Amino acid sequence: MNDELLDACIISEVTEVTGGTPSNGGASGVTPGVTDGVTEVTNVADLIASAAEPGASEAQQDRVSPVPEKDRPCFRVYDGWTETDTGRKLRPGVWLHAMSAPKKNELSVPVDTWVCGPLYVEAQTFDGTGNNFGRLLRFKNTAGRWREWAMPMELLRGDGTDLRGELLAMGLAIDPNGRFHLARYLQDREPKKRVRCALQVGWCGAVFVLPDDVIGPDKAGVIFQSGERGHEEHGQGGTLDGWRAEVGARAVGNPLMVLGLSAAFAGPMLARCNAEGGGLHLVGDSSTGKTTVLEAAASVWGGANYRRSWRATANGMEGAAALFNDCLLALDEISECDPREVGNIVYSLGNGRGKQRAGRTGAARAVTRWQAFIISTGERTIATTMAEGGHRSKAGQSVRLLDIPAARRHGCFDVLHGHASGAALSDAIKRAAVTHYGRVSRAFLERLTHDPRDFAELLERLKGLPDFNRQDFEGQDKRAAGRFALLALAGEVATEYGLTGWPEGEAIKAAASGFNAWRSLRGRGNDERRQILERISDFIERHGDGRFSDADDTRESQTRERAGWWRNGQDGRLYFFTSEGMREALKGFDFKRALDELESCGALPKPGGEGKHAKSMRIGGRVMKLYPIDPDKLTGGENGA
Repeated sequence: MNDELLDACIISEVTEVTGGTPSNGGASGVTPGVTDGVTEVTNVADLIASAAEPGASEAQQDRVSPVPEKDRPCFRVYDGWTETDTGRKLRPGVWLHAMSAPKKNELSVPVDTWVCGPLYVEAQTFDGTGNNFGRLLRFKNTAGRWREWAMPMELLRGDGTDLRGELLAMGLAIDPNGRFHLARYLQDREPKKRVRCALQVGWCGAVFVLPDDVIGPDKAGVIFQSGERGHEEHGQGGTLDGWRAEVGARAVGNPLMVLGLSAAFAGPMLARCNAEGGGLHLVGDSSTGKTTVLEAAASVWGGANYRRSWRATANGMEGAAALFNDCLLALDEISECDPREVGNIVYSLGNGRGKQRAGRTGAARAVTRWQAFIISTGERTIATTMAEGGHRSKAGQSVRLLDIPAARRHGCFDVLHGHASGAALSDAIKRAAVTHYGRVSRAFLERLTHDPRDFAELLERLKGLPDFNRQDFEGQDKRAAGRFALLALAGEVATEYGLTGWPEGEAIKAAASGFNAWRSLRGRGNDERRQILERISDFIERHGDGRFSDADDTRESQTRERAGWWRNGQDGRLYFFTSEGMREALKGFDFKRALDELESCGALPKPGGEGKHAKSMRIGGRVMKLYPIDPDKLTGGENGA
């Protein structure tokens, strides 16, 4: 077919393909034109209900009349082998019925071109902002099964190579010589039916969207749309009862297991509670059961492919996090990640926003966003891992991913539930997690999407419990307490829904135990203050003899790279830092804020009349401004005060 005839397929009145299953004849088509109105889809499930098996077979069907010349060019779809009145047999699929280009002294003749396997354009899709348009396709793959896919229209850009690649991977047979016919067929007209699409897994209004399902009272008219075919993370296997008996019930009496499973239920609760993202980092020696807890939590949402590895760059982790929006992000073994990347990844995961990037034109591209609850494992804490890469852990990073020691009576477990050892219990849980998976999350979402309660108000009540609310809590303690209160709420709600096999209050006890374990590992008080005090104390211990000298020694000092002087007093030795020495010791911290923290714990005197912390002192006949530090106040008490 020449280019002139191809253009005629677009500008002429063509026969359009209707949605729905054709008659026994296997063909479907009406004359197109400007539609008088648009039909809003009332139920996507009904729209694609025939996708499982439309009833057509590969056997020869009733005969159909050849497409008359007046109706050409047009597209028609045949579900099975079809024979025309002239005896020609048409293979199943989309056919372009056109006329040959007229030649000199010759008449045009009918030309029938097979485009692809059976493929219907069921509806037009677009998101809640009126962007990201697509087409809801229903097609038959080469294995004889019908399936549906919400195709983004952007895949039609260029010569449509990306689109054909995705359809071929999903099993649709396509004519390799007619690459433009498929794109023209898909754009032949705008479907009358409309469906709202969600571009990410997670909440879309009042419904929760998964790659293969939409859950909630308003699920009609919503579908998941993606330019990629592979979304195997949210698979299902086994039974809900099997998971509850072999995974959930074995968490009773094991606070770390309860915490892990509660974290799996916490993802959808973040938006319902207006809570910030973040998560837990289980820290402990190898073979203690940390990965078992992680796999058990992942089994709430999917099978073996659900778990992710820390072995990724910050950019790659953004893409992974977006796949688990409003769900659980399970990351195993932090040692596999480049220590230099850990800090950026932790900030990014906790904030729920990717890096701002420029498009090809230089304009800002849309920022990837997500909200997920995270469970991570490793043999080292976040701070220790970052230190290996030469970076200091900041308070904001440590409070986004909370270090929890994974050291209980039997590895990660306290109660063995009839097994001979922690290893035996761990093996049993792992076997159950790969047998029963993915079903409990859907049962949880079915109840949650129909639950009218104000979960933000319930979370505030839990935050008010004595375990999560004490007068000596500072800002970071309060943020961490709120995180554990959210876990308590998620676990208790899942228990109320009858999904966990736990007694009432089990999740609250586990959350309180986890909070106390976090505080024991971290210490009380402000994390950044503790780091500042430790930095000054370490600096004195490391350089005390080499870079500080006696302030009362009148002899000429040979101290190199001097950081200050010392002087013995009634209560012990004081150190007097030069400005350069103090700034060196506090490198990486905001200098003024660090001085304020030193003052608040009594290690540095209050500022004078000019508001300066440095004091005038006479050293060797010279008057200079120095910062007096009392080292005893740097280590006094758990929080340095």
